[in-house]
Amino acid sequence: MVAGETASTLIEAIGDLPSLSHVLVKLSEIAANPASSARHVVDIVKLDPALSAKILRLANSAYVGIPRTIDSLKNAVVLLGQKRVYSLALTAGILLALKKSVTLPFSQKDYWRHSISVGMIAESISKTLHGRDSIDSDEAFTAGLLHDIGKLAVGCFGAAFFQDAVRNCLESKIPFFKAEKPATSHTTIGWLLARKWNFPDGLCNAIANHHDPAPQVTGNRMVSIVHLSDGIAHCVDVTTVPGEPPPKLDDEAIAFVNVQPERLRAIAEEALQNEKKIELFLECIV
Repeated sequence: MVAGETASTLIEAIGDLPSLSHVLVKLSEIAANPASSARHVVDIVKLDPALSAKILRLANSAYVGIPRTIDSLKNAVVLLGQKRVYSLALTAGILLALKKSVTLPFSQKDYWRHSISVGMIAESISKTLHGRDSIDSDEAFTAGLLHDIGKLAVGCFGAAFFQDAVRNCLESKIPFFKAEKPATSHTTIGWLLARKWNFPDGLCNAIANHHDPAPQVTGNRMVSIVHLSDGIAHCVDVTTVPGEPPPKLDDEAIAFVNVQPERLRAIAEEALQNEKKIELFLECIV
């Protein structure tokens, strides 16, 4: 353990982080308002030239697959959708706040490949749900994309905790989350970070509880979707910690989401075929 690195110093570091930018705060409000339009998003995004460039880059990439050039920010927002723009903006803001230049105790590329994969799988699962059980697929993507945000925070401000957990995980042959200490786990720290930045309740719950999708958790269907998506990503070996044993899928979560096992297997196969799409999204955020 690095001298002076304790659970309390890690938690203090989270508390000392700056608030998210005005642009992100406004985008969060717009994303939550069903009456908002692409024009509202554009009016905010154009205040951040770097973010505007990322959005245009993604809209013109093979990630979207449109065979024509998107040369206006408004068209890019309409094409991607307001909530996908919010996901991209939020990710860029998080990287900036967490000091992207810090040397992490894991591969940032592996981390984001896992996170984007979980987002895409969560999006796919949400699209199989209908009626009163439906979940907004863009919100599911965002929850999957950011479910492991605590790993970034622990990596930045408590690398020794992460390294100890990796050692325990590989030596004991247990999933990474079971090898962590509760006070400094990526779910605990992720929840603190999500609350610090006023993330929506459903997103906070997915970050905090995706390894423990208890039935009484508010917004549990989203938690269960992210839990299953994370497990599927591990099963197809898209992980942050190479060699980590995959976590077991919770039977109650499977029943609660009510997606047939055959469909889950198909979604896993689709995830393996999404490598190019993952790389294109990755290029736009890292």
